[in-house]
Amino acid sequence: MTYILAGVAVLSIISMRIAKYFGLHKWQVHVGLLVIAAVSYITNVLLMKYYIEKRAPWAASHEEVFPGIQMWELTAGLDIVPRWVSFIGVLVISAVITAVVPWVVALFRIIALSI
Repeated sequence: MTYILAGVAVLSIISMRIAKYFGLHKWQVHVGLLVIAAVSYITNVLLMKYYIEKRAPWAASHEEVFPGIQMWELTAGLDIVPRWVSFIGVLVISAVITAVVPWVVALFRIIALSI
């Protein structure tokens, strides 16, 4: 949770600086953050799959070992996937929060003013 909040703070500051430096509108920066989040998510999934197949081929299966739990999910916490790969996933969450929350707040503000 701390990494997510720190990521939101850092991405907020960076996105404001980019918007000011390049003269972009806020919505353009937010779309850029969502694109970065999508690319990072795909990268995270591919890297997780690669490391699980490389370091734990016995777990590279989508077979259910327990109801609702697949074999590859049991590798969590075993240091099969490096921490930096997991950190990419945390940055995805931070980028989505940074891009979406201002729009949600603005929507609530519009709704509150119209009542």
